[in-house]
Amino acid sequence: MTDKLFNKIWKDALEQPNKELYIGEYGYPDWFDEISQDPQEISGILGNIHDVAHMTLKEIIKRAGLTQAAFSVKFCIPIRTVEDWCSGKNKCRDYDRLMFCRILGILKV
Repeated sequence: MTDKLFNKIWKDALEQPNKELYIGEYGYPDWFDEISQDPQEISGILGNIHDVAHMTLKEIIKRAGLTQAAFSVKFCIPIRTVEDWCSGKNKCRDYDRLMFCRILGILKV
């Protein structure tokens, strides 16, 4: 999948809170051939992207099996920043959450 295509799919996932509507909105356009020929596989990939797009940092850390402190060390982020993101005091940027999920193997594309 090209970066341009992934970027479009990612942005669409962020904008659509309903996973079924998000997957259903696409139908099966020609550019899906770039991802797969199997409609179920495409639905699975879109579902994973949507799930990741709507995960909080707290959920990402839990899914990765890390503590906030271990996450902080792994990504060289001050623990206070991680705590603020997890508590909702501050918001972790969408791009950063995407990067964390890709590095931690949570996003399967």
